Amino acid sequence: MHFYESSMITTKDGLHCQVYGNQHPEQGILVKPKYIPTDKIECDSLQYRFISGQKMNRLNLWAEKNSLVQYIDKFKKAYPNHIFQSEFHNNERLFFLAKNKDIERIYFPRTGIAELMSMPENALDNHLATVYKFVNFLLESGIRLKDLGITYSTLMGQYVYNMSDINVVVYGKKNFWKLMKYLEKTRHKSLRWKNEKEWLEFYKKRNRFNIFDEKKFLKHMLERKKSEGYFDNLLFVIFAAEKKEEVWFKWGEEKYSSCGLATVEGTVKDHHSSVVRPGCYTLTDSKLIDSDKDCNVEKVVFYSRDYSQLAYAGEKIRACGILEKVKPKNGNPYHRIVTGYFDSYLTDQREKEFIKVI
Repeated sequence: MHFYESSMITTKDGLHCQVYGNQHPEQGILVKPKYIPTDKIECDSLQYRFISGQKMNRLNLWAEKNSLVQYIDKFKKAYPNHIFQSEFHNNERLFFLAKNKDIERIYFPRTGIAELMSMPENALDNHLATVYKFVNFLLESGIRLKDLGITYSTLMGQYVYNMSDINVVVYGKKNFWKLMKYLEKTRHKSLRWKNEKEWLEFYKKRNRFNIFDEKKFLKHMLERKKSEGYFDNLLFVIFAAEKKEEVWFKWGEEKYSSCGLATVEGTVKDHHSSVVRPGCYTLTDSKLIDSDKDCNVEKVVFYSRDYSQLAYAGEKIRACGILEKVKPKNGNPYHRIVTGYFDSYLTDQREKEFIKVI
């Protein structure tokens, strides 16, 4: 089933969720719980928010590990209806689900941006006025308004001026890459890109200093990440969502068997789908490192947007994650490496997984 990434869902039991990916099982919509009420479970290691008249925790997968493990265990008991066991994955894979019967409301980014852009400008507060201005700037690229969306705090009316980000969704991978090329070349007095200091703060917060060489990290972020920057001093992040006709895989058409943690090196053959969730780099000339397994790894798949736009075709990458044997309904079996399953954050695996250009 196709349902767009980055739409927002509130459930009847009070969860605020982000749609996670563009392909979903028939049982419901795969999500990441973003804000969780504290009436059933609570964790001091997670940030607190006051939303919709409720005290909530904001789920952060990079929180202190032991506390996160305990919290997820409590979540499974408090909200068993939101835990999904995929018949196509190993039992240890963790997925969160919003079943149709549990959904209170869906906030659609396309609808939100259309409503915002139809507002009289004199009715907009400072935050919305900046978003309005930013969207008009993006439209100068030739992208149509119907191929854009606004999400997260702006969409749900939970923003705080000078603190909340501008989060924009671009519908269609072709449209996203078109917008990135535009942003590489354009200049605007309100636009600036993240500087070295700001990227290094991210580098340290996400444990990237144990994985990436600092100079290489900065080179790739500063040159390629035109999906993140500042507009009138507000941070913006631009996401891509796959249209139904362009998804690189369909839920249920492959079965995945875990072969344990492994590291692969290979040359990127195609990076076009590296901008969506899950993202994908297809490989050629791959080989497993420090492994007695003899298999050809055709894809590196990731759920963390940290690895979006990291490598381009022709470049060599190294990736560490779960090695999976893939059995398609149609076609020959192959292997892939996957980083960023939800369960990987609950073990030492979250510090071991990576994708980097070498």
